[in-house]
Amino acid sequence: MPRAAFLAPFALAATMAAGVCWGAAPPPSASPQPAPLLAPQPPPLTVADKIAITAALAAAPSQGLPAAAVPRADASDQALADAAIAYARAENGLIADPAALDPNFALKPADGAAAQFAAARDTGRVAAWIGGLTRADPTYLALVGARDGYAAIVSAGGWQPITGGKAPKLGASDARLPLLRARLALEGYLSAPPAPPPLLAPLVRAAQDAGAPPAAPAPQEPAPETLFDAPLAAALASFQEHHGLKADGVLTAATVAALNVPADARLAAIEANLERARWLPSQMPANRIEVDLGAPDATLFEAGAPVLTMRAIVGRPDRQTPTFVSKVVAVKFNPPWIVPSEIAAQEILPKERASPGYLARNDYYLDGGQVIQRPGPKAALGYVKFEMPDPFGVYLHDTPSRTLFARDGRWLSHGCMRLEKPRELAAAVLAPQGWDRAAVDAAIAAAATRSVPVKRQVPVFVVYRTVVAAPDDHVLFRADVYRWDAKIAAALAGR
Repeated sequence: MPRAAFLAPFALAATMAAGVCWGAAPPPSASPQPAPLLAPQPPPLTVADKIAITAALAAAPSQGLPAAAVPRADASDQALADAAIAYARAENGLIADPAALDPNFALKPADGAAAQFAAARDTGRVAAWIGGLTRADPTYLALVGARDGYAAIVSAGGWQPITGGKAPKLGASDARLPLLRARLALEGYLSAPPAPPPLLAPLVRAAQDAGAPPAAPAPQEPAPETLFDAPLAAALASFQEHHGLKADGVLTAATVAALNVPADARLAAIEANLERARWLPSQMPANRIEVDLGAPDATLFEAGAPVLTMRAIVGRPDRQTPTFVSKVVAVKFNPPWIVPSEIAAQEILPKERASPGYLARNDYYLDGGQVIQRPGPKAALGYVKFEMPDPFGVYLHDTPSRTLFARDGRWLSHGCMRLEKPRELAAAVLAPQGWDRAAVDAAIAAAATRSVPVKRQVPVFVVYRTVVAAPDDHVLFRADVYRWDAKIAAALAGR
């Protein structure tokens, strides 16, 4: 065999090992690879879909949602889809992650906007889907209407501040009252201010032209708009009632301060409350308990209607009660109080050191280093505790400090929620199991700790409302005790 022919296979192998491409067919693979499958493309948006999306986006600011660039109806499908999903997230209360704004904001809605849009697109229901995102709850819609009214006031320049001074008595004249009348008229508490009386000068000139001697000047009477009359006092009392003030119709310093809160601040408070409302389910359970930390109060709803309302005592400003959703899983009668270690170290044990015997006198005892208070008339939890799982370790309960419910400012607890009518609530929660008020009283009178599981567990929504739509077409403005509104307003403004 010629030497060249003999060496040819070895030269080919060496060349291939060196990575030199010969242009020959590639070596056979173990198995042929299938071509990648292309993902199915969604159906194109119809003209009706595009119009519905742009219309919803254009109307978003009327609900206090941030104004966004509205794509043209002839924009790309992807641009319109992205805008529709962002709008849906905003309608579901996800302009920002609530927990990222404050760890106490635990009413976080689920984020299913992208999946919902995809399903609506696949079934040809985009227009119906985006049109159904706006909540139909009457209280929410009433607040949306109030938001529109205050937005109009802000656009018109707001209102002028009223100076302080001595409160005018009924029938007295005060130079500030024309401005007060205009201020109350802006929010609908008073009809438009009366027109000033006609000037006398034209009449005097007419008499002079006729040759008659001028009449002697009449004594100056106060202009009607400067008089503090009964209608003005009544309007002022209504304003006070809707702003958490004593409704006495007196122009006090506190009333002047409330009147002088700028219109844009009132608008921002309404929008913050609209955003918190969007953290709740669009359809609330018909049977539920709502605890409103802004009031503070608690309400039991059955079949969608309030059937039991009571005052509540909630967390102090430095120990804020969080907003969250849970459910009552059991009612415990004559509960012991297992004192949290922080409260024991900071409050209970120092009292024992300062006054030996304090623990025994107040029915406390130590068990393995844990401070526990026995059930009884001195027990901090009272006679009834409503067990409800939550990550914060707070719950609803009775209290021996009944006189505190008479206070208006009831932000007094370590974070748990004390109830004015715990026995009535226990009877209502356990009613499907055959309990009534007499059975609740008997369980307490037995003086034994007893936990009764709730078979029909009742959802509990802990909310915080500083602005509430009132039945008389006004709104109730409350003090922002926890100072949470500003955090939400900043998120809405994109700051």
